Amino acid sequence: MTDSPPIGISFGELLFILLLFVFVCAAALFIFQEKLYSRLSVRIAILILASGVVTFIMALTYNEITRDTLSTPGERLLQISLIVLGGPVVIGLLAARFVRRPLRQFNKAVASLEQSNYKVQLRPSGIHEFDEVFTKFNNLIHRLQTEEKLRKDLVSDTSHELNTPLTTMIGQLTAMQEGKYLLTKERVDILKEQAERLAELVKQLDAYTKARMLDTSKSEEIHLKQFCEEHIDHFSLELEQKGIVAKLHIAEDYTINANRGTLHQILTNLMQNTLRYSQGTEVTIEVTAHKLLFSDNGRGVPAKSLPYLFERFYRVDKSRNRTTGGLGLGLAIVRELAEQQGWHIHAKLLRPGIVFILDFEE
Repeated sequence: MTDSPPIGISFGELLFILLLFVFVCAAALFIFQEKLYSRLSVRIAILILASGVVTFIMALTYNEITRDTLSTPGERLLQISLIVLGGPVVIGLLAARFVRRPLRQFNKAVASLEQSNYKVQLRPSGIHEFDEVFTKFNNLIHRLQTEEKLRKDLVSDTSHELNTPLTTMIGQLTAMQEGKYLLTKERVDILKEQAERLAELVKQLDAYTKARMLDTSKSEEIHLKQFCEEHIDHFSLELEQKGIVAKLHIAEDYTINANRGTLHQILTNLMQNTLRYSQGTEVTIEVTAHKLLFSDNGRGVPAKSLPYLFERFYRVDKSRNRTTGGLGLGLAIVRELAEQQGWHIHAKLLRPGIVFILDFEE
């Protein structure tokens, strides 16, 4: 009596069914390759499934071929077991290949980054999970490149800002010391102006340093409309001189829980930014839901500058002009102060102008 497959079908029919199943799976993968096969989990699942099917086919085939040999049942069982156990080994080797290549590339990139090489970029691996991490890594590298450029610009800008008034002061004082210049009111005014310029530079740097320190002051309930009215009154003279009309759209009973000094500094920096750069005719403070919108109808900024407005030492105007240059710390201070309160701030371009959105819920 001959042996037959336990499921009641012939060996050839069983082999055909398994091969058909593999073909259908391969066709489905080919059709949905972009969406499915790019995922590491899907690849490993396919390996496990394919390895199981192939191992089963090989075991059945070996059993069919060696059925009439002189091997004992124990020997044949051992041989089939070795075939079956080979499947996991194959899976491990192929799965390791999927993981090894992108990890090797990532390891080299990290090693380059440790050497302060910010030009390294990771190439797509074709595996969804790794490419997500690679994209974030490349974005981080781009940000580090920007930070490095800003850091180098800081040295140049600070050197220029310090050197100009110091050179003027030293020149004036040396000339008066040597008797070449008389001590007149005009020269005293020049020295005072340059000293104030130095003091303003130090003040900006000190303000940014303090903004990064954890503020332990207590928060309080603030009636926002009254608070903003007082804020606008504080700048009424400068607004009038610039020909800017201030508008306020806040409900009478709207309140927020915040540190009064922090909120005052945020609004002050935003207003100073508008007065210095906007060249507009209106500034508006509005509250919608849990957001404060501080906007103007001025010239705005180039779209390419928008992502970097809150970076340290970033300046839209690179001219180093005293009126429009600055150190690029005002909005960086705003971001630091906002984050201390658990808020989030970002900017959007208007037509015309720009709006700064302070989200109290973040």
